[in-house]
Amino acid sequence: MIHLKRILAVIMVAVLCAGCVFACAEEDMSDRLEGDGFDTPEEAVTYYLEGLKNLDFKQMLRAFAWETQAEHYSVDAKLLRTKAYLPSMKPRLPGDSEFIRTANLFSLRTVQIDAIYQALEYYILQEDYPDANSIYGTKFKEDGEYETFMGKFNNGRLEKLADMTNIRILTPDLVTDGKFSSEKMQANYVRNNAVYGADETVDVPAVADIGDEILFCCPTVARYGEKWYLVSVSSVTSMIIGLDSTMQAFVCAKGSLGDFLP
Repeated sequence: MIHLKRILAVIMVAVLCAGCVFACAEEDMSDRLEGDGFDTPEEAVTYYLEGLKNLDFKQMLRAFAWETQAEHYSVDAKLLRTKAYLPSMKPRLPGDSEFIRTANLFSLRTVQIDAIYQALEYYILQEDYPDANSIYGTKFKEDGEYETFMGKFNNGRLEKLADMTNIRILTPDLVTDGKFSSEKMQANYVRNNAVYGADETVDVPAVADIGDEILFCCPTVARYGEKWYLVSVSSVTSMIIGLDSTMQAFVCAKGSLGDFLP
């Protein structure tokens, strides 16, 4: 009888341990910030833009690799490319500990969130966007100026995003008039994207229609294993065409693509 009790006790402990491991695994997965990835880079960009259409910021962020990118990201590659350690560079902590990876994960995420936030702000305000060259932003000097300015955020443009239709994928060469495929630019592309530590990276320009306006974005999309994720709202293509920092995540305006790209 004592022997049987010991066997049952061992079995119960094993079951409990297995349950704890399973619960921890579930908890770890639920804590992950990235989505499940996509079968193609085009699917990743489409999902990102559909998040914008749905006014679902969380959906937009689920298009990105966060944990996966942080696991593979090479601060060393970035430092060797910039040949300097810059306080403005993110992420900038070298190392491969869980602590460092987590710190870099949130640093990477902050950069992308801020870029999307800034693009949304510019999309809403348009010509009323604060002068980028002014360190003071928009000053409210007289009575009523605050109310007038803040009222511009209720101009209906954000809600207009729900009218987005006809998302279509372009090519970097089409957007850059062939400059993207030049030998010099391809060498720069390899150096620039080495930081992601990905199996493959591509620039994916995309456009969509919003009423009488056209929306453009060109993120960097990376493959880790069999899955594709956004890793940055900007890209080498964005750099070639000189896209302003306020428009990296997306830009939207009337006319054709050539009318409002630099």
